[in-house]
Amino acid sequence: MSFQSARAIDQISEDARDGAQPVGKLSQISEQGRVVVTLFRRSDALRGPSDLGKVFDQMMLVFARHARRPLVSHGMRCDCLGADEAVLAQFVNLAARGKREDATLMAMLMLRADIAPLAVSMAEQLGLLIDATLRTDPRAMMVH
Repeated sequence: MSFQSARAIDQISEDARDGAQPVGKLSQISEQGRVVVTLFRRSDALRGPSDLGKVFDQMMLVFARHARRPLVSHGMRCDCLGADEAVLAQFVNLAARGKREDATLMAMLMLRADIAPLAVSMAEQLGLLIDATLRTDPRAMMVH
């Protein structure tokens, strides 16, 4: 298992370490969820100048500025699914399926309450873009 964070794993707070705890495997979540986690793990292959990359970057800017604590991701090649990664993937999934109230509650676990509706709108847009891309060109989402 490898962790990716602004600081080494032994230099981050215990709360942030909790976000890195493995809760499953990437293979256990939906294709949309795997794309969200791959983006979160800083995949340059998927981010780029595309609409998908721009929406994701905007959403993560909101998280960087207003998160209750820094979110932690595992390394790009790790097959574990960290707690923060799982929550982020589920958050995007709920928003994209139109379950705004559930997505807002989930957002409030990670963000200030007044920012949650903005994050839900961004997550909805991101999830719908991922779904549309997976339907039209699934190879565009492949990361080697």
